[in-house]
Amino acid sequence: MTTPKDLQQLLKDRWDSFTASEQKIAHYLLHHIRDLPFETAASLSKRVGVSPMTVGRFLRTLGYDGLNELKEELRGDGSWRHLYKEPEQPKDTDTVAAHLQAEIRALTEVHALVGSKEWKSVLKLLMTADRVSVASFQHAAFLGEGLTKTLEQLRPHVSFHSGIDGAYIDMLLDTTRNSCVVLIDMRRYFKQFRVIAEEVATRGIPLVMITDTDCYWARDLTPHVLMIPPSWVWHSYSAYITLFSLLATSFVQETGEDVMERLGDINQLRQKLVGYLGAGVREPSAGGGSRADTGKRKPKKPG
Repeated sequence: MTTPKDLQQLLKDRWDSFTASEQKIAHYLLHHIRDLPFETAASLSKRVGVSPMTVGRFLRTLGYDGLNELKEELRGDGSWRHLYKEPEQPKDTDTVAAHLQAEIRALTEVHALVGSKEWKSVLKLLMTADRVSVASFQHAAFLGEGLTKTLEQLRPHVSFHSGIDGAYIDMLLDTTRNSCVVLIDMRRYFKQFRVIAEEVATRGIPLVMITDTDCYWARDLTPHVLMIPPSWVWHSYSAYITLFSLLATSFVQETGEDVMERLGDINQLRQKLVGYLGAGVREPSAGGGSRADTGKRKPKKPG
């Protein structure tokens, strides 16, 4: 497994053998090694001022098939254990307070996504697609189910796909270019996450990816990406839940009364078929008064 130090030493050792163009690439790699996971061959060539073909040829001389292989090599030291290790804190640090600060930072960054170009593009897809198919994986599986439950309150034709059939048939074969697929995962990414994302992109189906900022390859597949800062793998999921809540809020703001009518209809069906505990919620009636969605009014107390 290649480490940043290994790559830097290799570049220094072979510097004199590089052409002028190759030295430009090597210089960038030496000074921007931390930014490499977020680069593509096209973006790297543009920054350096050489062609993508030159970048590819240079990487092959270093022993890599391409930039993606190099990035995969740099992702770790061959062990997954560092992904599960909580960042070290000073001995006198209050761990609860440190956790709170990490949560606040994550929630602040999620709120900063609202109104961004990517936020608007994702929201438009969720609002206008003829159907929305959601999938998520391993320890994040419940997040996809939660987003599905939220969206189906707001619009019709939303479904969660567990992949239990082994082929995601309904999501991949029966979804059109007028539909939308939402994939959710976080490190350590499940293999299916990338395989399915690439399949969706290949089929030309609009793709939304909700993931963490370590997923450098997401934007290679779709412009509709919402990224959350990563945490250690014993995850706090509050940032993702907050993102879903903000999406729902934005959805309601954009669609207004249509959503409120749907929510009213859903509540009436639930009350009729299942029922609620406690007093019913009163909603405005057509005549400006109020009506109870539970059906019966409480009798007035005598005099």
